[in-house]
Amino acid sequence: MTKSITSKKTTPSKPIYPEPRTAHDDRVPSHRQHMSEVADTLRGTALDPNFSVDTAPMPSPTDRINERELTSIYALLAYVAYNQNVRQETIQMIVEAEFGVDNVAKIQRKDYMRAIEFLVDLKLDELLN
Repeated sequence: MTKSITSKKTTPSKPIYPEPRTAHDDRVPSHRQHMSEVADTLRGTALDPNFSVDTAPMPSPTDRINERELTSIYALLAYVAYNQNVRQETIQMIVEAEFGVDNVAKIQRKDYMRAIEFLVDLKLDELLN
């Protein structure tokens, strides 16, 4: 006895994959407006006869760290102090002495990464012994 197997071909009612968005898609008008404003700003800068990459203002080397960088340093100070079982003020004084400032907030921007690396590598036991 042989049975014949028949299969029905069914098509899904909805497409399996969503339709791709086109360049003319207006689903996000606020995003489109924002991107237009950014493009206009860039276009205006590029057309400015006084603009030059060579004369663009560079940050001064004496610039202080910003609030986010300061928050990162304070968080790392607390973390190091907790892990090494010392007061946070002790770690802060070591960092201030290393960078020649009277307050961590006065660390220069150019020294930010070095301060982070210093805190990560700081071993108080080796420093004091």
